[in-house]
Amino acid sequence: MTRADGARGTLLIVDDERETLKALRRELRRDYEVLVAESAEEGYAVLRERPVDVVLSDQRMPGMTGTEFYARVKAEFPETVRLLMTAYADTNAAIQAINEGGVHRFIPKPWDPQGLAGILKDAFSQRERLGERKRLLSRLEAQVEALDQANRELAEQSQRSHELVGIAAHDLRNPIAAIQWFSTMLLAGAGAGSEDIRRHLAKIQSNAEFTLQLLEDLLDITTLEHGSVALRMQDADLRGLIAAAVALNEHSARRKGIAVAVDVPDDIPRVRCDVERIEQVLSNLLSNAFKFSHPGTTVTVSARRLGAAVEVTVEDQGLGIRPEEISGLFSKFRRTSTRSTGGEKSTGLGLSICKNLVERHGGAIGVESALGRGTRVSFTLPLPGGDAGPRGG
Repeated sequence: MTRADGARGTLLIVDDERETLKALRRELRRDYEVLVAESAEEGYAVLRERPVDVVLSDQRMPGMTGTEFYARVKAEFPETVRLLMTAYADTNAAIQAINEGGVHRFIPKPWDPQGLAGILKDAFSQRERLGERKRLLSRLEAQVEALDQANRELAEQSQRSHELVGIAAHDLRNPIAAIQWFSTMLLAGAGAGSEDIRRHLAKIQSNAEFTLQLLEDLLDITTLEHGSVALRMQDADLRGLIAAAVALNEHSARRKGIAVAVDVPDDIPRVRCDVERIEQVLSNLLSNAFKFSHPGTTVTVSARRLGAAVEVTVEDQGLGIRPEEISGLFSKFRRTSTRSTGGEKSTGLGLSICKNLVERHGGAIGVESALGRGTRVSFTLPLPGGDAGPRGG
């Protein structure tokens, strides 16, 4: 019988009776490469010297029985298929050989040539299956190792990329802030000067403001995803926190003629959070709501107790979002097909930063939206002493 690689299968016969060895060798050498050994020790030596596909061993041999021999073979040559032959109707020995030595089949003496041929064919097929499984596992292990190596290299490249982004954003922030400040001063002092100059200064101011916000967001997302962010957790007054965030963003609402309503019960419990980071979340959500709302509409900030947490919601009456775009809303640099009502630009990082910060607090954030009717973004914060806790970076 030939193997998958085209070579003839190798059969080792172990028996202390020379006549048996001769008879089996004559009978089987046309189909297999037959090796013989007159003792278990001699058979073990053959196995140590060269690969063998199938071993056919007698049970009753001086020095070491077939059962003892196979227990040793199983430990050191697990892929070699083992067959046991005996002239004794010894059920216990057969069971022991099967259990301890992993014997594939049991063959009585004297053997039936046709029956033996069928058993050997099955044994070599079993050996081929074991070999194929080993080859598949080997290829799989190599592929897993290659994938692990690729992932490690990708992680290293990602880390280096984020470090470079962080360095670039940090270095650019000050000059961009200076451009934004000078353009604002020049615009304020332009008075009744040239309309073209005022228009160009306004464009410089707007672009500098957007670029500065982009750099701030890049620094934030880089620090959150690849840096060590320590949240300064404290018990906070949620009503005051929301009021501060609304006051900070009122100028944007007034500029577009949008009303801001606050609906927070007097008895709303205190929350456990990093006040500065949650103000950042609220500011991002309010800024988004203003961008996609028309003048004359209202943005509402509300809060309610929700089990061991408090849910905070920012809801607008704006343009809304297409249903198929909601699932990717919190991904980095993800923008929807909805366009801002006043031409405001978006960095595509604000909601990703919100999600990261909320989840670090042990909370969750989600979106409900109806196209043409508005968007509702809600997030939860744990109550002091609750099961949820901050997650480090």
